[in-house]
Amino acid sequence: MTAQTKWLSDAIEDMKNGTYDMTVDGKCSQCGACCSRCLPLSSKEIITIKQYIKAHDIKPYRHLFPVSKEVYDLACPFMDDSKLKEKCRIYPVRPEICRQFICKGDKKPFRMKATRYEVVDVRKEFFGE
Repeated sequence: MTAQTKWLSDAIEDMKNGTYDMTVDGKCSQCGACCSRCLPLSSKEIITIKQYIKAHDIKPYRHLFPVSKEVYDLACPFMDDSKLKEKCRIYPVRPEICRQFICKGDKKPFRMKATRYEVVDVRKEFFGE
């Protein structure tokens, strides 16, 4: 069993027992499980991300293979899961929710700053899909 396989099997067993920890030695494992299509974003974050994707010509990433029936891609369109590291294509300007997210059950939940956030369909907001 490889270290990656052991980590995954341990994580699955922990989740069955009610523990959610997708970290490796307490650090982000780059698994992408936290990368959602719907995120709370401020208007400032939306403007910043739009400017960044325009300046870097970023296109939406597709996480599903074409199938005969229409499917709904629930993953963030900025998460490139074909890479082992640095999966976030907008990492330098990623939203506050992404900056503060901790996928380890014994950590305190994140606290968003007192700014007005709106839950946004990221794919629709940035790519009109």
